Amino acid sequence: MNKRQKTENISEKFRTGLFEKESTQAIEQAFKQSKPYLHCKIDKLVNDNLLRRVRKEILSNISFTLKETDIYKVHQTGDLANLDGLPKSELKLLSSVFELRNAIYSSEFRDFISAVTDCGPLSGSKMDMSINSYQEGCHLLNHDDVIGTRRVSYILYLTDPDHPWDAKDGGALELYPVIEKGTPASEPTVIIPPQWNQFVMFTVQPGHSFHSVEEVVGPGNRLSISGWFHIPQPGEPGYKEPSQEETDAAKSSLEQLIEEQDTSDNFKKYETQQTEEDVIGLTEEVLIELAEFMNPHYLDLNIISQMSDKFLEESAVQCKQFLNDETIAKLEAVTTDLDTQDKVLSGNDGIAPHGTGVRDGWIVQGPPHRSRFMINNSKDDIFADLKSKFESEAFRVWLNTIAQVMPIGYRGQARRFRPGHDYTLATTNTRGQALLDVTFCNVHAPERWEDGEVGGYECYMAPHDEEEDAAVYKAADDDGALLSLSAGRNELSLVLRDEGIMRFIKYISAKAPGSRWDVAFEYDLPEGFGDESEEEEGDDDEE
Repeated sequence: MNKRQKTENISEKFRTGLFEKESTQAIEQAFKQSKPYLHCKIDKLVNDNLLRRVRKEILSNISFTLKETDIYKVHQTGDLANLDGLPKSELKLLSSVFELRNAIYSSEFRDFISAVTDCGPLSGSKMDMSINSYQEGCHLLNHDDVIGTRRVSYILYLTDPDHPWDAKDGGALELYPVIEKGTPASEPTVIIPPQWNQFVMFTVQPGHSFHSVEEVVGPGNRLSISGWFHIPQPGEPGYKEPSQEETDAAKSSLEQLIEEQDTSDNFKKYETQQTEEDVIGLTEEVLIELAEFMNPHYLDLNIISQMSDKFLEESAVQCKQFLNDETIAKLEAVTTDLDTQDKVLSGNDGIAPHGTGVRDGWIVQGPPHRSRFMINNSKDDIFADLKSKFESEAFRVWLNTIAQVMPIGYRGQARRFRPGHDYTLATTNTRGQALLDVTFCNVHAPERWEDGEVGGYECYMAPHDEEEDAAVYKAADDDGALLSLSAGRNELSLVLRDEGIMRFIKYISAKAPGSRWDVAFEYDLPEGFGDESEEEEGDDDEE
């Protein structure tokens, strides 16, 4: 087979005219002019007959595995680079998939990608490709795709060719501008709904190529083939030994987040730094102050003693019906009104638009490659009042009575997690010692949140394994999760979070029956807290 015949055979795998000069120049021009970063959309890429055969083979002969972590939920196959190792009988069932994979990684198509993106030569030996099925509830949160030697990211959509995808069903690719390198804006500026045979690609740009996949909320299957083209590998034409600067730039956004975990000392210190001997305890004056907002049940000394015993044994305790009737009634009147205004209460269809909920007293907090939620910045509403209660000396004394440690500082926020938008990704306690997490949570229709299907649960996980791919955190399963707290109504949790422990609040599904509202505080503990008990445990082990 001569080179001309080979080129003609490859071109037949794609739509007619794709490689012609006029088509290539138009795509190249669109790519160069694109915002918020270099990307392009090709409405029809592959020969339609071939792609229909590929879709049929996938749906008939390939099994998917549901994968879920803090950052995504998706049904996925293994790497299609491994097709070569299949027995002939199995490969025959995927002959069209194999044909398409080879066409996408052919020298002709790689040259086409290099030409329209001006990204330089691409590897012919390193294939990186999988099939993803986003069905109802599936999503992928904000990240920049920067891992290793990736140079160009791509997605080829295989949605139902005979029933065009409806944008209101979600599943759009969202592209984010950056406030500065490495810090994406809270909301996307380009939204690309999936369509049959549509091909979207962008160059992987450290600190810039932030994107996400909107949750699928309709009944369809957002089927796609996605992957990466890599820079030339050792021994390939165009290979260059990477500089240290290039190696550092190749760290994923998640790797960078791990390195940039919060070690700051931005806790507000209590004016009185009490020692164990100074603690007065739950005096009548303290109890009267706490009774202004707390359920009297949790001011009963017998109940407090039981809670303290449980906390000391398990490092965690939950308080049901924590606020008194008057306070929870005020809070729920406000939150129900806001959820109603924003059309996110149960029964509303689709995903609320970006910007939902922004108003006086509420702003969006990011950056979204770390977290996204709303925070309350009012000084005179129910949320501001609850924050002041959590900051009070009286509440500090109550915490000391439960946890048997007197906090020396605090930081906290009143937050709103909107359905279809908000979450926190896993972050690690890297302060060198334990923190006391105290979170009050309130949701509408709590029974709908219990099984975690609509998200909103808070998950504590064992430390990240350094040998794992930094792009994937452990799933919240029996192997990784230490504690999982579903969103509930009028509940307070106290958790002692040791150094190295990770936690996140799972993305709130658009199907949730309303927002997750919480007041979340971290309390700084005296230096060296916990060291004594650890030493005692070590002594016991030696014995």
